[in-house]
Amino acid sequence: MLLIGAILSALSEWVQFAPMFGVIASLILGAYLIATYFEIIETTATGSNEAPMFPNVSNVWEDLVWPMLKSVIVFFASFAPVLIYTYGVDEAHQQKGLVFALLGFGAIYFPMAMMAVVVLGYLGAISPHIVFPAIIRAGGLYWLAVFLFALLFMFEMFLGGLVAGIPIAGTLIMAAVGIIVMMLNGRILGIIYRERREEMGWI
Repeated sequence: MLLIGAILSALSEWVQFAPMFGVIASLILGAYLIATYFEIIETTATGSNEAPMFPNVSNVWEDLVWPMLKSVIVFFASFAPVLIYTYGVDEAHQQKGLVFALLGFGAIYFPMAMMAVVVLGYLGAISPHIVFPAIIRAGGLYWLAVFLFALLFMFEMFLGGLVAGIPIAGTLIMAAVGIIVMMLNGRILGIIYRERREEMGWI
């Protein structure tokens, strides 16, 4: 699964440089990887300890486009405060402390909001009245997960800086790392729900 995922991720990077078709192909491959991410969260949350198969695509909208749109909406909903502030206030008047605080808020909110959308199955699960209580009820396990996500993100950024400029190998390395980070992220979120299901009280 890692090998195939890395190949798909690398292809999504390479094909985007082709005129028109490349952009469409890149979006399709990216949507398929997001659908795989959703599948990892769902299977882990329901108790599976095996890596899931890649999702079957029988309906392009439901299986590919909608999961991708959900991810985009969850991202912008989570990081809306920092985006509004940074784009709405002149850089000269921005307070760096506030920027980092709002960025931290998004980093804390996003994983739980994503888990809620995947587990509960509807976009309205990104609502604060669902996400905030779940963060509190998940307790230290969730805060540990957020810390791990931050470490994984920093590692990925650091490695990206090291391999930048290496034409083929660099893309393959970052594709493999990106897939590993995605799978770990999905796996961790699924485990959190599985371990704190009763406390969170979603279902």
